[in-house]
Amino acid sequence: MATHGAGTAPVLDHTRVRKARIATFFGFFQLGAVMLMWSTSTTSLRSHLGWEGDGGDSQFGLLALSIGIGAAVGCFAIGPFIDRYGPRNTAMPTMVVYPLCYIPLAFLDGLVGAMVIGVLIGLLRGAFDTAFNTHGVQVERYYGRPIMSAFHAAYPAGGFVLGLVGSALARHFTDSPAVAYISIGVVLSVLGVVFGKWLLSLDELLPPDQDEIPGAADPAHPGKRSATTATLLVMIGFGVLLLGSMLSEGAVLDWGQEFVRRAVGTTAGLAATAVTLYSGAQFVGRLFGDKLAEYFGARLIVGASGVIGAAGALLAMLGGSAPLALTGFVLLGLGLACMAPLMLSAAGRRDPENAGRNIGLVNAIGYVGMLVGPAAITVVVDNLGIEWMPLLPAILLALIAIGGPALMRLVPRYHKPASETSRHEVATG
Repeated sequence: MATHGAGTAPVLDHTRVRKARIATFFGFFQLGAVMLMWSTSTTSLRSHLGWEGDGGDSQFGLLALSIGIGAAVGCFAIGPFIDRYGPRNTAMPTMVVYPLCYIPLAFLDGLVGAMVIGVLIGLLRGAFDTAFNTHGVQVERYYGRPIMSAFHAAYPAGGFVLGLVGSALARHFTDSPAVAYISIGVVLSVLGVVFGKWLLSLDELLPPDQDEIPGAADPAHPGKRSATTATLLVMIGFGVLLLGSMLSEGAVLDWGQEFVRRAVGTTAGLAATAVTLYSGAQFVGRLFGDKLAEYFGARLIVGASGVIGAAGALLAMLGGSAPLALTGFVLLGLGLACMAPLMLSAAGRRDPENAGRNIGLVNAIGYVGMLVGPAAITVVVDNLGIEWMPLLPAILLALIAIGGPALMRLVPRYHKPASETSRHEVATG
């Protein structure tokens, strides 16, 4: 991480910080857009690979598992590079390459080749996720107030907009995802080049705050944990919570279209719309997440989110009709909206000098949900039937509703920028 001297901070005018904020919005928009490009084309991809119906569930589960393996490695491995080389040098390459790496899947015809590409997709997805969450925390530190939920709102916004495009393509190109992967991927990659230039460089980051870190060692009580040990334990706790939320999200994005189509008996186009509505609900929830966290506190928001998400999963599973399934997906989107932003913001702000490493650790544990998730959901689908797919998310979100508020008591306070000039110029922007 950059060292700016004792107590000094880079002086950036409000235009420069605003551009960095816009670039962060686009990064999350792009990540969500690519995810929904994937989710709305799973049926056509399965058709192309010959994995249709019950017989193809195991093969598709292995592909999803390979993506999860790559993501877990990628989000952790990129962290030290972010701290050393800065967000721009690490995040911008992922903006350009990640949208293009799905294209080979549309031209393969075997499980092994698909899994190799799946690992590559996961590596870039995980690196992208950690890089932009770290950059978002660094931009948030210039504002000295919660803005991470707003950044994360761009993720479902991208999913909703590109989900509409993907749903339309899913209706017209039912045998192959090639058109969707090429047209959407190339456009997003070009835009990544444009917006990537606005990311903060290493020497533009604020220096670490010197304020007290919750859980740090007390010199008067040497028997207490060191700050390093306490921080590690907090990061592991955030990661476990994130694991449950990401497993639930992965279940919706990987299996949601097939669940609605087969369990409720709808068309592929309407089933894709269910996933799109889920993403739209996430967007709405994150639009208001920062203000809600300021007003009610993170503990209450995490607990209420778990209750809403669990209720949505149960409604989708037990409702027995398309309208109730769609409503359940909306509630799932609202419930999962603010969990990740709150946890990742806290992880990055606790130790800004090592924000990349810490967010990478939390993300790595969270992305294990993408590792165990496909296998766990496949077990549920194989043994109980696809109509029971939402059962696991319902259980996990109920557990988060119980345990999440206790851990969120350790969320650090927000701090104004150390530089009065930086604070004034951002505030007046």
